Amino acid sequence: MNFRLKDNQPALFHLNSGGNRSRAKFCLEAGVALQLPIKSIIALACTIELLHNASLIHDDIQDSEAVRRGRQAVWKKYGKSHAICAGDVMISAAYGALADIGSHPALAALLGQTHQAVSTTIKGQSQDLDATDNVSEKEYEKIAAMKSGPLIQLTLSLPLLMADMGEHVETAHNALQKFAVAYQIVDDLGDWQQDLQQNHLNLINLLALSCGIDEAIDTAQNRAQYLLRQCEKDLALLPANCAASIIKASQALLAKTRVSVYE
Repeated sequence: MNFRLKDNQPALFHLNSGGNRSRAKFCLEAGVALQLPIKSIIALACTIELLHNASLIHDDIQDSEAVRRGRQAVWKKYGKSHAICAGDVMISAAYGALADIGSHPALAALLGQTHQAVSTTIKGQSQDLDATDNVSEKEYEKIAAMKSGPLIQLTLSLPLLMADMGEHVETAHNALQKFAVAYQIVDDLGDWQQDLQQNHLNLINLLALSCGIDEAIDTAQNRAQYLLRQCEKDLALLPANCAASIIKASQALLAKTRVSVYE
């Protein structure tokens, strides 16, 4: 990935800051399970990881988050204008990475799927920025699904499309939409006090407007658990056990929902 960003120091600074690369791992393991060429699997994983990291750079600017992965966020170190450019070059590099698969018959579908994921993510982020305390639980989940779901959906949809198994993409999307919403809820469970102070959208704080905080936390935990169980059922239907690593991640996330947020 780095060679595509060699002329942009802020982008390299961010990419070298760490991160667990979970989306890339999900894609790599799915591609191997579906017996895709190794070069193509790497290209798909790079595409997804570059898009995800671009979204983090831009998200930090919009949320004024000064720290990312234990050190300065790109905008804090290099300024907002350079950070915007760094995110932009990562998006461009993501599409460049798709070129590494060569003249594959699925290339047009891969490009279209990637564009749709980026477009929906941007729409979700815009709605998140405009959200108020009047957002309903249903609207919250819709925003979370659009903001967090599309890029993680690519981890399965791109390998499935390349393997000529497009008929399974809808199942994968439905499962990973549930995963994304549950992930956001778990994140909210850890951040509800900070988000309350900063006036950021958070399910626990939305629910607490009509009940006590303990009931809000309990409701959020139960909802995340339900979504994750349904997600696992859907993922188990996919071919070649290609979602095995995401099922494992879902189980780990489920365990986190049972931990007290006061600990």
